[in-house]
Amino acid sequence: MKNNHKTVMCHEVCTGCSCCLLSCPVWNRTRDRSLTAQGRNKALQGGATVEDISNAIDSCLLCGACEPNCPEGNDIVGLTIEQRRLLNMARKGHPSWYPRSATNPAKGVSVPYKGLTLLAGNGLKIDKNLREAVLKHLGKESILASDDGSDILRSIEAGLQVNKSRIDDFIYPLNSAGSLVLAEGGLRRHLKEWLPDKKIVGLGEALLSIDSIRRSLGPDDLYIIECRVYHSDYARLVRFYDRVRMDTGAQFNLDLQRIAIPTGTTSIQAYEDIEAAGCIEQLKWILYGRKVGRIIVETTADIEAFRRVTDIPVVHVALLA
Repeated sequence: MKNNHKTVMCHEVCTGCSCCLLSCPVWNRTRDRSLTAQGRNKALQGGATVEDISNAIDSCLLCGACEPNCPEGNDIVGLTIEQRRLLNMARKGHPSWYPRSATNPAKGVSVPYKGLTLLAGNGLKIDKNLREAVLKHLGKESILASDDGSDILRSIEAGLQVNKSRIDDFIYPLNSAGSLVLAEGGLRRHLKEWLPDKKIVGLGEALLSIDSIRRSLGPDDLYIIECRVYHSDYARLVRFYDRVRMDTGAQFNLDLQRIAIPTGTTSIQAYEDIEAAGCIEQLKWILYGRKVGRIIVETTADIEAFRRVTDIPVVHVALLA
């Protein structure tokens, strides 16, 4: 049982059960227990400092796949971010994949958004055609947020200090918005803290809720869930995606525990080098033994990554219908 269903953030609650290893991409790639959440927790319980386990803290991709498996309900992603913050206070330099610049400067109050609002993230910001396809599917009342908070997310995940005025700038226009649709799944856990009453869904869920898109999936498709938003809302989304699976017959990047096997392509490490981040190995693991005619992805980062490892056509979910 998960600690009376309460989320905690403390290395001391770790019992060393190894459940977090089941879906950990770092464990899958290295088989080095010391680099995993379990390894970090047990080292800290034994008196280690964050400097002693800096390699392990830096290795985590923050995919969140470990959290649904933790019987103690530990907020492992939040704990890792806090460990990075403490580590940054102790060390002189940062890994090369840390954000190269600080967050954008605060610009003052923005015009409030109305209706369904898309936070596009880096991928959709670059690909205008795909962005327009997404907005068309979401409906004529949908709007594109001028500030998607990508710089805030990268800094938070690196454990770097974010100026409160920058966060306030980002949050203020979202207060009056309707539902928020996220292309950057990692933002959800932070937005739920800042805007607890706001309906926040991932881009994949928003698009799969459209009949024409859902009907375009079939048994020959492998659908790749963006794992960070999925794992941050696991109890609800595991049921949503299971219904899609049963309705369409499509395959998903889910393991036996219905945890989404991470690709790692949206991690801050992968922004510099997807191969060094272990993404290529992860994608090969996902594809191993499968017979599929098409790969459907929710995040643009997965498109180029899959094209590096297979000749199977790769299509963004927004382009299905």
